[in-house]
Amino acid sequence: MTMTRPLAGGAALRVARLDLMLLWRNRTALFTAAGLPVLFAALLFPAHGQKAGGMDAALLQGTGHLGFFLLFAVFMNLVNVFTARREDLTLKRLRGTALADADIIGGGVLAAVAMYAVQVLALLVVLAAALGGRFPADPLLLLVGLAGGAAVFALLAFAVSGLTPNAELAQLTVLPIMFACMAGAGVMFPLDGLPAALEEACRWLPLSPVVEITRTAYFGRDFHDHAAHASVGFAGGWTACLPSFAVLAVWLGLGRAMAGRWFRWEPRRA
Repeated sequence: MTMTRPLAGGAALRVARLDLMLLWRNRTALFTAAGLPVLFAALLFPAHGQKAGGMDAALLQGTGHLGFFLLFAVFMNLVNVFTARREDLTLKRLRGTALADADIIGGGVLAAVAMYAVQVLALLVVLAAALGGRFPADPLLLLVGLAGGAAVFALLAFAVSGLTPNAELAQLTVLPIMFACMAGAGVMFPLDGLPAALEEACRWLPLSPVVEITRTAYFGRDFHDHAAHASVGFAGGWTACLPSFAVLAVWLGLGRAMAGRWFRWEPRRA
């Protein structure tokens, strides 16, 4: 039977639809990708009205969650997906079809990013409607920052999946990056109270620049400066985020190199 090579965009969409269907059937993976963000969002309500870094604690944490949810919907999800499909030979079989490698990878990423986008939109509604938030001061800056973060964590997911022996261990191999980002990226608490050297080191975590860009875009204040948070206009917000974008660019390069070296299409036992 002759197979016709589908258009790349259409093929990636078909793979993405399949990924979402399989995710729905895997309750454990579904809870990791979608249930944990709901749990963290619910924990914002008790913090409403409290102060952190001179701001409402729920809004400060909630804007950090806009970036933090990348760990669940994109990073952990893709590590699970590509590790499991590599070990059960699904990736190998897909490469034997008319699908290009870019379609297979792109479909998985597209499904993860689509789910993440839904979470971001839902959280923005919660922040505005229930927690006294606002419409983002610079939606374009917010979009670019989150898109850059999605690219970084997708690449890191490819690298970590290649180092993960099997699907059962995927829940463990993601933990170092998850806990480091949770504790050191300023999601849960401001970093300005840390010693200067530790604060500077935390800026280089892959999630830190995403959180800085997200908060700057949302509040219209400079969150690269962890202490003052001076008000910035449109151009000032982009200028303030240049160091954060530089860190993102470094992680994009590192992620691309690590993914290229460690990602596997064949089972590790092969």
